[in-house]
Amino acid sequence: MRLENKVAIVTGGAQGLGKAFAEELLKKGAKVCICDLQAAEGRKVVKDWQQRFGRHSSMFVPCDVTDHDSFQNVFRTTKSRLGPIDIVVNNAGIGNEGDGWQRTIHINLIGVIEGTRLAVMYMSKEEGGKGGVVVNVASTAGLTPVFNTPVYAGSKYGVVGYTRSMAANPSIHEVGIRFTCLCPAYTDTTMFKSEKIDDLKKVDSNDPLVQMVMKAGVNTIEDVANGFMQLVETDNNNGGVMTVTKYKGIQYRHGKPLTNKL
Repeated sequence: MRLENKVAIVTGGAQGLGKAFAEELLKKGAKVCICDLQAAEGRKVVKDWQQRFGRHSSMFVPCDVTDHDSFQNVFRTTKSRLGPIDIVVNNAGIGNEGDGWQRTIHINLIGVIEGTRLAVMYMSKEEGGKGGVVVNVASTAGLTPVFNTPVYAGSKYGVVGYTRSMAANPSIHEVGIRFTCLCPAYTDTTMFKSEKIDDLKKVDSNDPLVQMVMKAGVNTIEDVANGFMQLVETDNNNGGVMTVTKYKGIQYRHGKPLTNKL
């Protein structure tokens, strides 16, 4: 996909990976709407982008991805102000394993499903759209058991299965949308900062959690953004599930992407 003048929506775009994904799209000439619950930070980020990439390059819409009306307003507003939507990045996520574990499922899985269904509504050729690509952000925790975050892992397993199932639709040609899944390992974001690695190093090296993190390594945001751009720009990767790990780099899991091509 050539990105110049394409229109993208990125959830959870005020910071971390979402912000990095949006900025990479902007660098290639796309127009981007980020949505997030962090309104002050989101507006600050967009103000900077408008100075760097142009006044009409980007916009911010506050959004709770667990609220259908709030989420649909993002799509409606983006189409009205930036034009027909070509790219949807369902990136918003949290990692609460405690008393608020239900919200982890609501944001990480139900929010992704909601965003994907809205993407189909606004982008499908059958609905009058131009087609495009959906990137659902999961995690390597959606591909292998993670004993210390079972709710988070469960939500991400769901994202992987849902995305591949959407991509397997025999009517993909009529829909005109590719569905892909990005699975980063531990990444240096606010959810998993480098300071936590330093803390882990102080723990007994035989601790299973320490061993797991040290074995995987910690991605930089740039590592993951490079993988993301490959998913967006490569047109024949419908159903692709990409992992990004510190030591093995960018790889596709489950063999080659599904053969249902547009």
